[in-house]
Amino acid sequence: MDNIQTDVSGNSSPAVSEDLTTQTQLPEAPVVTPIEATPVPGSKTPESNLLAALHEERRIRKELEDKLALINTTTPSEEVYSDEGKLLSSKISSLEAKLEQLEEDKVIAQVRSQFPMLKELSNEFDEFRRDFPRHKMENVAKLFLNEKGLLEPVRKGLEKPTGGPRNPMTSEMSHDDVKNLRENNPAKYRDMLKKGLIKL
Repeated sequence: MDNIQTDVSGNSSPAVSEDLTTQTQLPEAPVVTPIEATPVPGSKTPESNLLAALHEERRIRKELEDKLALINTTTPSEEVYSDEGKLLSSKISSLEAKLEQLEEDKVIAQVRSQFPMLKELSNEFDEFRRDFPRHKMENVAKLFLNEKGLLEPVRKGLEKPTGGPRNPMTSEMSHDDVKNLRENNPAKYRDMLKKGLIKL
């Protein structure tokens, strides 16, 4: 028994031959557990309740948007500002008014330079432009002058000629035209000779 080997523990075991192959086991297939489908929120709710909830949500949202718009548009009361804040606020508002007046004066001066007839009618124009506060000053001036009959429309006139010779056409036929007429249409050539329309 040469093929028997002893282990360190003293047990003997048959020798393993090199040509012997061992079988490997196939891996076990994983066990798949079916996942339960979770219902979509609101899928079990009746349609009428969904519609009612949607309308309720829209109504609440509109109320909140209205409240937010009201808060944003209302000016804070005077009690919120300190004495220094009130003083600064009044100075800022007066400076803004002066700035607006300067810009308006600049625009009016520009319009009056464009339409010199407005200088004579300045008081009437000032009253007229108060009726159109949000309109462009130039358009208001044109409307005012048009109503007074002082604004004449610009007339361009006839169009300029674009083609053709500059010299007027002569009624006489050229030598080449006479030759062409004589060779191609002799009856018309003789008729025009008799009338004196062709001069040789």
